[in-house]
Amino acid sequence: MVAKDLWAEFALIGLLLCLERCTALSFRPAPPRARCTDVARYNVARCTNDNFEHAESSRWHRRNFLTVPLLVASASPFTAVAVTPLPRDVDVGGGFDLFGSPRLAENDVVYPISMEGPWLCSQAVTQMDGDSFQAKSAWRVLGGDDLRLDKVESFPTRFIRLDVVGESAGVVKDRGFEISARRKIPDVLWSASNPDVLEYDKIRIAVVRRSVEPPSDQGFGFNELYRIDDGLVTRAVQVKRRYRRAFDANGNRVVEGLEIMKTFRVLDGIAGTEMPTSTTKSQLRLTRQ
Repeated sequence: MVAKDLWAEFALIGLLLCLERCTALSFRPAPPRARCTDVARYNVARCTNDNFEHAESSRWHRRNFLTVPLLVASASPFTAVAVTPLPRDVDVGGGFDLFGSPRLAENDVVYPISMEGPWLCSQAVTQMDGDSFQAKSAWRVLGGDDLRLDKVESFPTRFIRLDVVGESAGVVKDRGFEISARRKIPDVLWSASNPDVLEYDKIRIAVVRRSVEPPSDQGFGFNELYRIDDGLVTRAVQVKRRYRRAFDANGNRVVEGLEIMKTFRVLDGIAGTEMPTSTTKSQLRLTRQ
């Protein structure tokens, strides 16, 4: 930026100096025409030459007066600078660009190998704040039933094994199976090889940001941001879950968890992730089928 400012100052100074010089020469009054008589014949040639040289000089300086701005403009370094468009994969004013490059820390969410197979999940809503319409819309799109406080929804889910998920061995949730079971629809498009996109009816759910807490003795979980398109509007929904392994009263292995779902306002593809429009909290419990 400093070099560009110096170039701009030099160009402006040069322009002003050229304009001052050309103006002085262009509007210089013509010398008085000499009276050439038969007595002073030798002055005829001199008068003619002086007038001709002054006319040519004035014409030349007027041409320069017109071409100086063009020369300065062509010499300016700013004419060669190309404007590079901003990438879309950047945070904008505390928001997140839903149409930029996805930011995924792992290929998918990793669950312990011991969770492989079918489970029954019970989910109870414990708190709902903000715009209830936004919360209910996101809840249903992600597979939920009617969103009400203290209502318990039970549905089957399952986890399938993959050789490697990111850098960790483990299992992943069959997202297509769970959505199909919750929404009671058979045609759900999802693949373990491309786990970040799920489609059903006219709805498309894409994971655009993900961070994962791998399984450990302290627990495991994830944080995902979804871009949801239904052909009419684009929604931004964030889901955070954290699990821990436990035992029930009979000594059976269970998995307990907490979920926080947030919705955000979307303007021109930018999700205002600094301020959610709704927040829904729920408790989860997975038992073996």
